[in-house]
Amino acid sequence: MANLQEKENQETILQTIINLSEKLQDCKLEDSAIAEEKAQINRLASYLNVDEISAILFMIIFYIQSEKSSSVSIGDVADFLDYPHICILQYTKNFSMLQKKCLIEQRRADSRASRRSGGESGYEIPDIVIECIVEGIPLSQVEEKQESTEDIFRKFFSVFKTCKENGMDENFHRSIARLERKYEQNEIIKNINKEFPANAENRVILYLLCSLLVTGLDLDNDDDESEYEDFIYETLSAFIGYGRCKEIAEENDILIEKGFVKKCIEYRDTFRRRCTVVTDLRLTSKAVKTFFGSESERYVTEDYEKTELEKTTEALYEFTSFYEKNMPPYQKKERLIKIERKYSALSFFKKIQKDSKLKNADRFFLYDCAKDFLNGDVSSLCSTVRDLYGKSEAYFKVLRSMLDEKNELVKGGYIEIEKNESIERTSVTLGEKTIEILYGNNADLYIKKGVSGKNIIEPAKLPTKTLFYSEQVQKQIDMLEESLSQKNLVAMQKRLESKGLSKGVAVLLYGAPGTGKTETVYQLAKKTNRKILHVDIAESKSMWFGESEKIIKKIFTNYRQLCKTAERHKENTPILLFNEADALISKRKDVASGNCAQTENAIQNILLEEMEKLDGIIFATTNLCNNMDKAFERRFLFKVEYEKPNLEARTKIWQNKLPSLSEEDLEKLAERFDFSGGEIDNIVRKCEITEVIKGVMPVYSEIEELCENERLEKDAEHHMGFCFD
Repeated sequence: MANLQEKENQETILQTIINLSEKLQDCKLEDSAIAEEKAQINRLASYLNVDEISAILFMIIFYIQSEKSSSVSIGDVADFLDYPHICILQYTKNFSMLQKKCLIEQRRADSRASRRSGGESGYEIPDIVIECIVEGIPLSQVEEKQESTEDIFRKFFSVFKTCKENGMDENFHRSIARLERKYEQNEIIKNINKEFPANAENRVILYLLCSLLVTGLDLDNDDDESEYEDFIYETLSAFIGYGRCKEIAEENDILIEKGFVKKCIEYRDTFRRRCTVVTDLRLTSKAVKTFFGSESERYVTEDYEKTELEKTTEALYEFTSFYEKNMPPYQKKERLIKIERKYSALSFFKKIQKDSKLKNADRFFLYDCAKDFLNGDVSSLCSTVRDLYGKSEAYFKVLRSMLDEKNELVKGGYIEIEKNESIERTSVTLGEKTIEILYGNNADLYIKKGVSGKNIIEPAKLPTKTLFYSEQVQKQIDMLEESLSQKNLVAMQKRLESKGLSKGVAVLLYGAPGTGKTETVYQLAKKTNRKILHVDIAESKSMWFGESEKIIKKIFTNYRQLCKTAERHKENTPILLFNEADALISKRKDVASGNCAQTENAIQNILLEEMEKLDGIIFATTNLCNNMDKAFERRFLFKVEYEKPNLEARTKIWQNKLPSLSEEDLEKLAERFDFSGGEIDNIVRKCEITEVIKGVMPVYSEIEELCENERLEKDAEHHMGFCFD
C-alpha cells in the first residue's frame, strides 16, 4: 500500500511539472501567474527541497531538455518565460543552488574553438534526478555535488591568467595558498604537496602545468605574435624568478631531473624567414601518474620517443636560431661550438665532424643549409655566408672559394652551388653526400632526380627484336649476355675485386651505322632485366665555361645513385649507355688550339677517371674507331666490331621483316641492295605506311623502287654545273 502511495505521489510530481510547463510558459514570472499556480509550485519546491523560483527554473530546464534532448542555456530559459535575457541573470544564485544540490549540472562548450566562436554552455538535469522523478526514488538520496578536477583547476587557471595579464602582486601567492587550503583534500593537490611540502615555487609550476593540461586552455592572448612566444621566458617567468627559468631552459632543474616535467622545443620560421626557437613545458606521463592518481588514465599520454631524424631536426633548428641571430661574431662562434658539442652524439653531427678537412665555419655553414633543406627552403649563398662573417674580408674570401668550388664543402660533395647571373641570387643546396648522411636509406626520396624519366629506359618497355650477326659477332654477344646475367656478374666482380682489379664492365660497340649496335644494348638489357640510363651527348655540352665538366660528373653521380637505388630495391645493376660517343672518346686535341680544346680534354679526363673507378656497367657505341684515343681503348673490357651484314645475313633480315615475300624476291633484294639493318628497317616502315594509306601491302616492284630511293647517293653518273641533252 505504501509503495502504491509513493507511486501516486511520483506521478503527481511528474504531472505537476507537465502542468506547470503549460501554465507558466510566457508568464514573464509575473506575481499573478505565480500566485495562480502556487499550490503546484509549492508541491514541486517541497519535493526538490528548494524555494519557489528555483523550482520554476528546474521545471523549465526539465521541460526544454525533454523537448530538445540537449543542454539548456540561460537564454533558453529566458525565451521560455518571454523574459529579457539580462533580467534572468538576477537568478544566478538560484541556478547555483540547483547545481549545489546536484539537481542540475553545467555543461561547458566542448572545445576552445567553440568557446571562442560564441559556443554557449548550458545546464542539464542528471540522469539520476530524472530517474528519481520518473521511477519514484526520493531525491534525498542525491548527494550534494563535489567540485570536479576541471572545476578546481579552472580556478587555478583564472589566478594564473589574471597574474599574467596584470602583473605579479601579493594577491597571486595569497590566491594560490587559499586554493591549496580550500582543496587540500583533492587527490592531485594532496599528492603535489606531499612531494614538495616546503617548496611553494615547485608547486606553483606544477599547478600551472596541471591547469593547462586539465582545462585545455592557453594563457596567451590568441594573437599572431603569441605563436612565437617562448613559454619559459615569456610565460613561466611571470610567476617565478629569471634564475629558475634559466635552470629549466638549460634542463638543470629538479622538476626535470625527477622526471616530472619535460622541455619541448618547436622551431618556427618568422615571416622574415628567420629561425625562431619556441620552447614549451609539459607534464610527463610519470608526473600525471604520480599526482593524478585515480584520474591519471583520463589525462596521461605516453611520452613519445623521438626518432634520430626528429632529434637531428630539432638540433639543427636550435643551431640555426643562433647562426642567424645578430650578435658579435666571437660570441656567435662560441655558442655554436657549444651547441654542436651538445648534439655530437647524434649520427648526423658525428659523421660531419669525422671529416678532418672541414673547419668549424664549414660545418656551421653546412648545418644552416641542412636546416633550410629540411624546411623545404633554398639557401642563399650570400646571406648564409654573411650570417657568419658579416661583410668582413673573410666574407668575400669564403664567397669566392665557394664560387670557384675550392671550398672543402663543395669539393667533398657536401653542398652544390647553383650559380646565377646575379651573385645575390646564387643559391646553395645540399649535395647527395649530406642528404645520405641526413636521411640514410630514405635519401633517394630527397635526392634531386638528375636522371629524368626520359633518360631511364625500363627493360619491360623494350620490344623484343631478333638481331642477325656474323658468326664472330654472335659469339661475342653470347659471351656478353652470359657475363651480364646477374649471378655471373656478381661472381665476376667479386673475383676481380679480390685480385685488386677494376670490377666495372665497360663495353665498346663500334662499326658501320645501322648495324644494330644500340639495339644490341637494348636487347641485352631486356634479356638480363636491367634499366638503361641513356646519356644524350648533346645535353652534356654547355655554352658556359666549366659547366660541361660538371654535367659529365653529374652523369656518373646520377648513375651511382641509380645503382644504389637498384641495390636497395633488389634490382639488377643498371646500364649506363653513351650512344654515338664519337665526340667523347676521340683523340685529345692540342690545348694550344683554344679554350674549346681545353674543355673537351677536361671532359675526356673526367670520363677516363670515372671509367677507371666504375663499379657498374657502361656501354658506348660509335661509328668511328680509328679516331679513338688509346687511353679509352684500354678502359673498355669488351670491344665488339660491327660490319655491314653479308648476303646471307641480309637475306635473313629481309625474311624476318617481310615474310610475305617469296624466297626468290628476298634473295634479289639482299643481293641488289647492300643495306644495313637500319636501312632495311626504313624500307619496312615505308611499306607499313603505304599499307595504311592504300590498304594493301606494296608488291615487289614497289618495294624495289623504295630501296632505290633510300640512299641520297646514286650509282648513276654525277655531273657538275649545267647539263644539256
